[in-house]
Amino acid sequence: MKYGSYTVTSRDSDLHNWVTGPNPIHYLPVVCGNCGYAALESKFEELSPEELKKLLPYLAKKRVTGVRALSHERTAEEALEGLTQVFEQYQLRGVDPYTLGYTAHSIAWLHREMGMSEKEKEWLEKALNFYLKAYESSMKLPEAIGESGLSYLIADLYGRLGEYRYALQWASRVVQMPADKKKPLFDQLSRELWQNLRERNKEQPPSDQPWQGKVKQLFLQLLTSRNISTSVYDSLVKNMGLWSMLESLEQIKGLSKEELQQVASFEWVEKVKELSKGKVIVGLATIEAACEPRDGEPAVYVFPDAEPKPPCLWVCDKDRVTKGRLLWQGFGFVKGSVRKVYIWEVLA
Repeated sequence: MKYGSYTVTSRDSDLHNWVTGPNPIHYLPVVCGNCGYAALESKFEELSPEELKKLLPYLAKKRVTGVRALSHERTAEEALEGLTQVFEQYQLRGVDPYTLGYTAHSIAWLHREMGMSEKEKEWLEKALNFYLKAYESSMKLPEAIGESGLSYLIADLYGRLGEYRYALQWASRVVQMPADKKKPLFDQLSRELWQNLRERNKEQPPSDQPWQGKVKQLFLQLLTSRNISTSVYDSLVKNMGLWSMLESLEQIKGLSKEELQQVASFEWVEKVKELSKGKVIVGLATIEAACEPRDGEPAVYVFPDAEPKPPCLWVCDKDRVTKGRLLWQGFGFVKGSVRKVYIWEVLA
């Protein structure tokens, strides 16, 4: 799209623009008409060989059912189909949580424009979940967003989903950030949102609680029945997000008190930081970003696509290796699910 080919007429609090002229959201996705590969236009060429291997079965099925490239002038329905394909493929590739959150958020915006409020809410919940994961992972964020922008978006989405208490907490984070740590735009937006949310929080009757309140009640009952501090619930929300907690409910029910506390505290990540001792970390981008730059050997491989060559440290879900020494094992939240985590010293 050419700059200036559309005009912004108004902006929603979650940064969605209402426009006249060609809608820029319609042109976010790009779908290859030959193979069905889909990605955001700005990230179309960011595909590693390992990610391509994960996509090949999906793309093979797409070719059988038929691949349709997006037209030059797109309808909302075509844009929605394209962005949905992008989201599905990003999940298969395991891209960073912020990009998944932004894609889900864009899909929610399309549903908003089409007047489909229930579908909008569904995708806002997904976007919120991935934004929370992005915040917790301390990943590198786009310059225009930064930590203050991400915190503001989390606050706004919590508010849109009726969770005013959490929305207030996140808006307050931005307001209380040091001036050199936040962007003036998000500081101002957070102050306006905070004031608006305070009024809404007072007006909301106790019985008018959305699904998030029911999830909270369910988990608090589970923790209380096992004599576990309710502070664990707040840690689970912070590190997993309500949507992932709900999806992982059956797995969580089977965990012991100690194992639940491991998941809530992200103990496996802290263990990786402790055991790596300055070594280079390879694997999950979110873990790499959470650690200081390192160049020591042998490397630490965190859930790589294939078994690494020794000597190295290997963080994985394998309960045994050909030749190695087990350094730690426990439960953690990894790649969207609760699983057993092992840290091995793989020997040559």
